[in-house]
Amino acid sequence: MTPDLILHIGQSKTGTSSIQRVLGARREALAKLGVCYPLAPGWANHGLLPASLVPVERLGHFNPAVWEGMAPAARLARFRVEFARELAAMPDTTRLLLISAEQMGGLLDSEASIAALRDLLAPHVGAVRVVMYLRRQDSHFASGYTQALRVGHVSPPVLPAKGPETLHAYDYAALLDLWARVFGEAAVQPRVFERESLLNGDVVDDFLAFCGVPLEVPRDDPDRQSNLSLTPGGIELVRAMAEAMGGKPEGASVLWRRFVQQANDHLPGQGWRPDPGQAAAFLARFDAVNEAVRRRWFPDRATLFTLPSAAPAEAPASPPPIDRAAALDAACTLILRETTAALAREAAQHVQIAKLRERLGETEGAKAAWRAALRADPTLPQAQARLAELALEAGDRAGAEAHLAVLQRAHPEHPLTQRVARLVAKARG
Repeated sequence: MTPDLILHIGQSKTGTSSIQRVLGARREALAKLGVCYPLAPGWANHGLLPASLVPVERLGHFNPAVWEGMAPAARLARFRVEFARELAAMPDTTRLLLISAEQMGGLLDSEASIAALRDLLAPHVGAVRVVMYLRRQDSHFASGYTQALRVGHVSPPVLPAKGPETLHAYDYAALLDLWARVFGEAAVQPRVFERESLLNGDVVDDFLAFCGVPLEVPRDDPDRQSNLSLTPGGIELVRAMAEAMGGKPEGASVLWRRFVQQANDHLPGQGWRPDPGQAAAFLARFDAVNEAVRRRWFPDRATLFTLPSAAPAEAPASPPPIDRAAALDAACTLILRETTAALAREAAQHVQIAKLRERLGETEGAKAAWRAALRADPTLPQAQARLAELALEAGDRAGAEAHLAVLQRAHPEHPLTQRVARLVAKARG
């Protein structure tokens, strides 16, 4: 059986990370459905595939973790070998090859590069569909501001005074036409990224239905909520940190990306939202582009996107300054949560050391490690319970009762608390 191919080419900030994480975490389930979500291009995002088709000099914005400690050219050379091997090894039961990388819609910006992708995959697949979710330009730019911060673009949050003649990524008519010229008109099947247009108002459900993949993903699955934006205070904190680092952080720096990721983890929010009137003025520059897309790809829609209700307004004369108070509040929240997480990691490390020392027969060393875990988390059930057990083994009932008292106060319903209570009661008897 020759599998069909679905190329999910973006765009970014349309739930691509959620789609990719859901698929990456369920490769085995997908394989049982006859679907191959290849691993060589990336665990979730298949960004290595488009990266392998353009000059290395264009890849400076890629997360350095992608290269796995290698020079980009060397990592891409390894990818080409691994990907060819993976495609050749697809089981005969594979009915669908599914590839998802929003970088395809951005990096592959010429007929030649898209044709190279087509020619690379053609020997392995049959029918091809190219899907891209389109988001209203003002909404996409606002949502993408957090992503811009992540790669070191820390300009103040304002809509640009430009249109499709300069912002080529927002010329959806030209972008879709480019892919149609290579893969054919019928193969290109864009979708509108608006809640009312998505199945169940959810892009993961919509994408799986589009692909014909009956994969069950719980509504509360954390993979559905990936790559969130920041709170307004979080944005101000990242801008302030960039200023403290000299104003121009290196977007490919592991340090910078780790800091922004920590901010994302602990300060998730709706991101920056422009003034509605200014958003309407920005969107108006794309009226002709969006109407061309509507006529060609969405003739049944009255407009390509749901339009903003506000009247157009002029952009501010100067960008907003950093809100220091909001940045300070966000910094306090981030420090508190990151310190809490660091203590939990420290406690977990000491627990592992304690278990290892017990297996080695180092009783005193194990006790020291269990106590070290309690210095990081004084009520940690594992450590309190194990120290209580060790105290009973040594005939120290008073010590065991002291640990039990902490467990009963902090974790009265925990199974370890109940276990220690039974052991202490037996010792008393």
